[in-house]
Amino acid sequence: MPAAVPLIEELSSVLADGSADRRSEVLRRVTDLFLATSTRIGDEQVDLFDDVMEQLVGTVERYALVRLGLQLAPIGNAPRDTIGRLARHDDIGIAGPVLEKSPRITDALLVEIARSKGQSHLAAIAARRHLSEVVTDIVVERGDIAVTRKVTANPGARFSETGLQTVAARACGDAELAELFAGRTDVPPDLFCTMVRDAGEIVRRRLATSAHPAVRTRLDHAIAAIGDQLVHARLHAHHGPAVRLDPDALKARLCEQARSGERGPVIEALAAVADVPAIAVRNLIRQRSADALLILCKAAGLGWSDAKAVLAVTLGEPDDPRAAFQHYVGLSAEVAQRVVRFIKLRKSTSRSELDRLT
Repeated sequence: MPAAVPLIEELSSVLADGSADRRSEVLRRVTDLFLATSTRIGDEQVDLFDDVMEQLVGTVERYALVRLGLQLAPIGNAPRDTIGRLARHDDIGIAGPVLEKSPRITDALLVEIARSKGQSHLAAIAARRHLSEVVTDIVVERGDIAVTRKVTANPGARFSETGLQTVAARACGDAELAELFAGRTDVPPDLFCTMVRDAGEIVRRRLATSAHPAVRTRLDHAIAAIGDQLVHARLHAHHGPAVRLDPDALKARLCEQARSGERGPVIEALAAVADVPAIAVRNLIRQRSADALLILCKAAGLGWSDAKAVLAVTLGEPDDPRAAFQHYVGLSAEVAQRVVRFIKLRKSTSRSELDRLT
């Protein structure tokens, strides 16, 4: 590389008595030469550029290092040691482009930096096109909520079981993270169910109203799975491990209890058959929301006479039986299921909210 000879000869004098601006200019010329020849040179020539750049990077102005990082970051055979110096730099303006884009950075170096640097460096790492499990484990362990959101949103990031569990725990209290978590295809269904079950009301509402149909569908599946678990747990607690009631048997028992006026068991049985929390049914009764209770009965597949019996034992006979009957007959299964999904996400539902849903 004849063009490199004058630069190398100039290097000694520049390092000995040159100003920072002059050293920065030499670094720029060396970098330009490398970029012009990088696709045609071998490892030995790259190592030569690496030696020259390394001697300069600690002696130049900040702007020169920022420019160097931006120029070298996307280069597949960039000088490795120089890239390492830039990536470890405390100034994120220098380290950021390299951490985010350079293919020359190894997992070992990423782990080292993720363990020792601050949130801005972690955020840059989280944006890399590909991340291995060993790196994401450290990123989610040390990262704040913004970093966790960023790495969770990265489709090229792979997560270990431990990493996904860490993200799931944080997503329970952060609606934006929960939506990102729900959008990942590598999240096991049982872990997502656990997150939904433990999540706060704001998080569940965000998932239920997500602009992404896949997220809403996944939430519906999770709620259904959680409901099945709750029904099994209730049956196991009430009837012991030897008794196995199928849904039709449970519905028949609900109707029998309603006709017998057993208010407490009716509440529990209606919650189990409609697949909603018992506390939600109690709150609807406390609000004296006859329409909502009828919606639960419709979702449970009860006929009018049985629904009327449930209403009578929980709230008393309807003031206008004919109007109640017309309302019940006019309810569609689709509307009933939509309301049930909403009730599942909340311990309390106001009448105005139910009116909007129906």
